[in-house]
Amino acid sequence: MTGLDLIETGLAQRAARYAASGDDAAVLAHLATLPGTPGTAGAALGYPGHLAWNEMIGTPVGFHQASQASIGGRHQLYCATTLEPACVAMLVRLGKVLAAADQSQLLVRTAPSTPAWLQYLLNDALGGTFNWERRTSGPEDRAAWNVTLVAALLADDGQPESLLLPIVFERRELHPYQADMVLRQLLAPGALDDYLRAHVAEVAALAPVLPVAGRVMLVKRLGSHPPLLAPFAELLLRLALDSSKVVRTAAAQMLDAIDRDRLGPLLATMLRSSRSAEVGHAADLLARLHGDAARAALEAALADTTGKAAAQAIRAALGRLTPTATAQPPELPAPPPLPPAPQEVLADDAVELLQSNHAALLAQARLDAAEEIEKNRDREYQSDYSQRALALYSTVTGEHLHQAVQALNGQAPLAALATPAVDTVLDYRGLLAARADFGLAQLLRRLTATRREGGSIWRHPLFRAWFAQQDQHQVDLRQLVAIIDASGANGLHLPLTCLYWNDEQSPQQMLPADRVWPVFAERTELIDIGLGLAPPLDPATYFYTPSVVNTLSVLATFPVMPARWLPRLLELALGTGKTDRASIQQALARVPDIVARVSEALGSSQQEVRIEAARWLGALGDRAALPALQAALNKEIREAASAAMLGALEALGEDIATHLSPDKLLAQARKGLKARLPAGLAWLDLDALPPCAWRDGTPVAAEIIRWWVVFACKLKEPAGNPLLERYLSLLAPEARATLGRWLLHRFIGHDTRGPSLEEAMAWADANQRRTLALYQSAHHHMGMEMPTTEQLYEDLKREHLASYIGTAISEKGMLALTSGVPGREFTAITSDYMRVHYLRRAQVEALLEAASNIDDTAVIQLMLAVARRHRTTSVQEKARTLVQRIADRNGWTRDQLADRTVPTGGLDDHGTLALSFGSRQFTVTLDADLKPVLRNADGKVIAALPEPRQDDDADAAKEAKQLLGACKKEVKQVVTLQTGRLYEAMCTGRVWPAADWRTYLQQHALVGRLAQRLVWQQVPSDTAPARTFRPTEDGSLIDVDDNDFALAEGAGVRLAHRVLLDAPAAAAWAAHLKDYKVTPLFAQLAHALPVAAIPEGSVIDDRLGWLADSYKLRSAFTRRGYRNAPPEHGPVFYEYYKEFESAGLYVGIQISGGALSGENDPAALKTLGVRKLGQHRYGGGEIPLRQLPPALLAEVWADYHAVAAACASFDPDWQKKVRWE
Repeated sequence: MTGLDLIETGLAQRAARYAASGDDAAVLAHLATLPGTPGTAGAALGYPGHLAWNEMIGTPVGFHQASQASIGGRHQLYCATTLEPACVAMLVRLGKVLAAADQSQLLVRTAPSTPAWLQYLLNDALGGTFNWERRTSGPEDRAAWNVTLVAALLADDGQPESLLLPIVFERRELHPYQADMVLRQLLAPGALDDYLRAHVAEVAALAPVLPVAGRVMLVKRLGSHPPLLAPFAELLLRLALDSSKVVRTAAAQMLDAIDRDRLGPLLATMLRSSRSAEVGHAADLLARLHGDAARAALEAALADTTGKAAAQAIRAALGRLTPTATAQPPELPAPPPLPPAPQEVLADDAVELLQSNHAALLAQARLDAAEEIEKNRDREYQSDYSQRALALYSTVTGEHLHQAVQALNGQAPLAALATPAVDTVLDYRGLLAARADFGLAQLLRRLTATRREGGSIWRHPLFRAWFAQQDQHQVDLRQLVAIIDASGANGLHLPLTCLYWNDEQSPQQMLPADRVWPVFAERTELIDIGLGLAPPLDPATYFYTPSVVNTLSVLATFPVMPARWLPRLLELALGTGKTDRASIQQALARVPDIVARVSEALGSSQQEVRIEAARWLGALGDRAALPALQAALNKEIREAASAAMLGALEALGEDIATHLSPDKLLAQARKGLKARLPAGLAWLDLDALPPCAWRDGTPVAAEIIRWWVVFACKLKEPAGNPLLERYLSLLAPEARATLGRWLLHRFIGHDTRGPSLEEAMAWADANQRRTLALYQSAHHHMGMEMPTTEQLYEDLKREHLASYIGTAISEKGMLALTSGVPGREFTAITSDYMRVHYLRRAQVEALLEAASNIDDTAVIQLMLAVARRHRTTSVQEKARTLVQRIADRNGWTRDQLADRTVPTGGLDDHGTLALSFGSRQFTVTLDADLKPVLRNADGKVIAALPEPRQDDDADAAKEAKQLLGACKKEVKQVVTLQTGRLYEAMCTGRVWPAADWRTYLQQHALVGRLAQRLVWQQVPSDTAPARTFRPTEDGSLIDVDDNDFALAEGAGVRLAHRVLLDAPAAAAWAAHLKDYKVTPLFAQLAHALPVAAIPEGSVIDDRLGWLADSYKLRSAFTRRGYRNAPPEHGPVFYEYYKEFESAGLYVGIQISGGALSGENDPAALKTLGVRKLGQHRYGGGEIPLRQLPPALLAEVWADYHAVAAACASFDPDWQKKVRWE
């Protein structure tokens, strides 16, 4: 209670006396009425109502030391808690003191029914004073804090025991991650298990009234503790049929551990439920858990069911059970034999090696500790790192090392390898791992002893070094699992890494398929985990969770799709979850009778399932689906589902013109408009839609256009779909453009609406007093500077003016009707929106999706530009996905798409743009710097187009000005974007077929000019040698000696680079360009590759520890085209990066840390590595340097050294001088 004396002398003693004995109960009322800001007393105690460890919470000026003393004292008290009545009564009174002091200012409630004093006490004991995150306290420090104690606390205060279970399981106001972590002691095995088994009826009654997070918590607790499975089997089953998908998913994972013979009858009973949704879930579960054995129960339930929706759900489950009689699933072939078992055994002299390692470590540790002691004499901060290391190494004995060797040989428990000191001795300079008798078994035992997770083993440098030396076709996951199992650990953690990651560093990508799938065929529970059919092996794993997409990558290694998982995969492929749907459908395309299985879903009672089934059948491209689609269309009564079926029929080659006559479209529209319109569409005046005409010029009924808008909004797909595009194709081009333009402007106008100045002023007036009070509280608690009244008013007004009062994102589907807008116009509007409203990520992505339907060079270049660089990662990823979609649609690669869609700025093949005023003519050409130059009819350069004269054509003059503006803008954009693309192509070694190079580069009006400022190389082949050349202004090709050059037919062309040329050739080309006064587009011949300086590993670190201030580093990186990575800890980032998007590569140069807030702190350069786009720097996925394209390696090596040159030099004490590390 020490902190209370800072508020009032003697208050701490009064509060402590009341808590200890109950004397002076008036102190509670006194605490509640203290002068000053409410909760000040709570701040002095360290915010007892908070659930986080309170050292991390800001405290008022001058309160920190006293509040931490109070926290420390209560920590000791909670550690000593017992169930003695006197102790229980004391804790109740303490809770009331905490509640009175804080006055609910920072109270985080987990259950609304919990008395405030008890919530304070639990939060303080199990959160505020308990540093579970840094593990300075263990669960044993709170041994008494379980449900037995909570029941005693409630009883002491006269509270009903019925409050106990909500206290344990409710998590109403918490983030899901926090919900899993807080109050964990109450969920521990032991007392809670006993309590739950003694209160089965109460638990069952509580479950339906818990919030979703609480029901999930209850499911996890019941399902992960075997003693609770039997008494709560029926409850878990009922929760697996819950109305919440999250709860259903969590509960369904737990059913695998319950006796199937008990679950079957329970599920069969639930098939007779009066609620069709429950019947559907029960049918799915029965089919999923029992497979074909469930057929009889499902067919019996179907015969007894009268409800249409329930009957359709049961039929759908039956359809997912077994394949048709004509398509029985093929059997898995026999897996290949296992490789020979490792035979290595460490010899006795390995102990001598470890003793030598230990002696060397001790000698160095003594020197480091002595140096540290000496340096401590002259510095305020006292370091003890080296002294602690010396003490740690000194604990290692010869017996420890003997036991370690025994453990590595499998002759002693792995615990002998698990201590940090012994691990360091084993690791010293890699001497032990380099021995011939240190084999696979020794390696896995060592890594297993210190790293339980399989991913940590697979990606560990020691394992990677071993793996690189093997015949990778002979590395088998089964053998690795068996060795780990034999060591006493759980080997399944290793194949589980396949479900956590699916990148080039994952087992399923690095090993042959037949060395992967057999372990999953043997241990089917692994795939069950990945598909959500079983809980994770370790429920406490928060950071690595299996994903369906990664599980599909494992299933792809199977030679045939196992029938066991088909019902679950079909359920997911046609379910409501959209994230993995496309990947699952693609994976199931190889199932022999997939068309018949999907066709069954056309009869589902859920419209979304019918829609998805129709789309899937269209994508499968098998005309065997036509009868089922026709039959379903004839019975379909919902417009959206009908449209999907029509789209599928057309995709399969059927002529649907009869369904698209004006009369049928009008009837369909009138039927659709009778239904209630989407509530979010109320802001759009459908009666104001522009009139449209069909392609033959006849008018379109207004109801048809209205229905299309409503229908598109219901679909919520801004990228549209084939049927909507088919509808739009019926319109005259002018009408299509007008409709799209109208909708685009309405969408953006509604989405960007803001308050008026008068509204902002009124808002500032209304909120000024409240905001001032917040500032006063912050000033009192943290010394924050106080603004003046005028400043506060202006800040509030400005803040409100910048806010949005509406959003159109729920109506993003209308953007599907904007594909008729001219590409240049759509690009300009979208670019303006992205520049001003870039924080509206979802809207930006929706606009890009809509743009992806417009096959126009301006739109495609916008996509490419965003895919290469954007401030928001998710927007950049979306653009990359859309670029690939456009490329696939045209049958091109992404690079080919970019080559074929470069705008010309209106310039013709000769590099000229003609502009006409009717009676006068003007021309635009490019100067040597690729800047547009405007000339009149006499050839004189003029700064701008003149105003039109009376004898000019006003419309032509207006169009000429628009063309000139567009030309200037496009030329600037093309030069910037294509320069970047050409540099990237040089680095990645891209090769163009000679014909493509001529057509899309040399002969392009703009790119051709850029190509003239670069040196190119004919790629050597069997029929043509490597030769370098340069395009000239007249369209010819010349070599370094000015001789004409002819590309060999069928040759490849790439950009030259210094790594491809020897020193004399590079010097000759430099002289050639100088003689011709050609300014190189970029430094093409400057950076040789210093092979001797490039290590064999995956990172370059020869400038590690070079020190500079943050501003200097930022400037140096920016000049080289690098950007800072997103922050990782608060505002601090640790990497600058450059992306090579076409090659999917990410170059990261790590630094000691920099702040986004801009402080100019010392910062040190660290290492350079290249990894695949999308991989985190902690993923261990750096690509070996020798595997990188040589030009790219030379360029990034030069970047690294150029940044280092901006630093002062290497500083041996850099780690002590930087702020973050």
